[in-house]
Amino acid sequence: MSSIPSRPNILLVVADQMTPFLVGACGYAGAKTKNLTALAERGVQFTNAYTPSPICVPARSCLMTGQYMSRTGCYDNGDPYHSFIPTFAHYLTNAGYEAVLTGKMHFIGADQLHGFQRRLNTDVYPAGFIWSYPLPDENSAEAFDFTSQYRSQNIGSGWSTELQYDEETHLRALEYLRNAPDCPFMLTVSYTNPHPPYVVPKKYWELYKDVEVPLPHYPDNMEASYSDLDRALIRWYGLDRNSIRDPEHLIAMRRGFLALTHYVDDKLGELLEVLEETGLDGNTLVIFTADHGEMLGEKGMIQKRSLYEWSTRIPMIAAGPGIAKGTVDTPVSLLDLPATFLDIASVEPVTPMDGRSLLSALQGGDIEIIPVISEYHGEGIMRPCFMVRKGPWKLIYIHGSEPQLFKLDEDPGEWNNLAGQRNYARVQEELTSLVTGGTFDVEFIQREIWSRLAQKQVVNEAMAKNGTYWDYVVRDDAARKYVRN
Repeated sequence: MSSIPSRPNILLVVADQMTPFLVGACGYAGAKTKNLTALAERGVQFTNAYTPSPICVPARSCLMTGQYMSRTGCYDNGDPYHSFIPTFAHYLTNAGYEAVLTGKMHFIGADQLHGFQRRLNTDVYPAGFIWSYPLPDENSAEAFDFTSQYRSQNIGSGWSTELQYDEETHLRALEYLRNAPDCPFMLTVSYTNPHPPYVVPKKYWELYKDVEVPLPHYPDNMEASYSDLDRALIRWYGLDRNSIRDPEHLIAMRRGFLALTHYVDDKLGELLEVLEETGLDGNTLVIFTADHGEMLGEKGMIQKRSLYEWSTRIPMIAAGPGIAKGTVDTPVSLLDLPATFLDIASVEPVTPMDGRSLLSALQGGDIEIIPVISEYHGEGIMRPCFMVRKGPWKLIYIHGSEPQLFKLDEDPGEWNNLAGQRNYARVQEELTSLVTGGTFDVEFIQREIWSRLAQKQVVNEAMAKNGTYWDYVVRDDAARKYVRN
């Protein structure tokens, strides 16, 4: 069994909205990701890694705290979590690490550090409550129309705010590594790509503009298989289903995804080069992952928020000194990373985390097999919704609606709903009890997601009138930079 050095540096690289199903490093036809592939070949790849929530802010709250989103109360993209909840950054800081963030972490509220000593740039998105939305009226138009980002005429070579942000994020990361502190460091580098819009630097678009891509399978009775969550999300997106299912748009959106994934892979490669150039590679663990996935037209759906595999599965790869080589097929979660970081640094949390440490797997051993749970309670549906994965079984629980039960080893596309069938009643009952049996208070969640909305709207209105905001401002003392004497 391999042995990781005592108190190693940790480099956590996070992509946004990267499904593994079109990533070459994850074993699929798709993006040419030579750096991710090389990282996987010299380290551990978790082939069944999941997000604890298929939406940005809640997923990242889980990544930081190791707690289920329903424990922290971070339900949607306009929700904060309490500053008194320790994050891996707090724990590692107290253990003598310098914990620094560059890039997106989508913290909501006044605390824009959550344990990091500093941030090297501001966030790409607003820190206020403005992205908490009530449901649209049943007779009104949809709340949003994301469809335009997925149409071929809006995809291709160009430049975007998101690309500009990632360039800044990356530059700050390289600067930090070239001037790394003497103490152990925990650097989180979080890119906003390959999140749409699928506007791509020209050299990457040229690589993929004519490439063949796998297209989703659409059964004739597909809409009959939709759950209440599916129908709610389709309405929320304002989804022009015929447009999205058009091969012209499907091909374009997937080519855009591949090109931006290649872009992120090149950024990873440059980070790894600097580790090698500076000699930091001999004592730095590298973990690559994503906050959640992207449907990319599967089941006629786009974006995230869905509890299907394309939305909830994520890449997760780790490599570095003492990390074994191989793959781990046991389902794991982004929720497991904080416990892993603490285990690596020999730190005990003051309260138990919902995730479990993956340190044993990183060193070539076995890990505890536990059910993996993902949650979505927010915009579009505003009801408690859970995914439970245990072995080959996967349950999607939608509060107040019929569930879905899939056997993934036989039905990876999640088309054959086994819920309600007598032969599978025992499995369905077991997985349902993991949601309703005490770990989660679904009735409390149902009440709270609604009660918060009106309160946040009052705060939003006052902050707009006052011209106040919480967005992080980087301290940049130009008088002390570069050559001044």
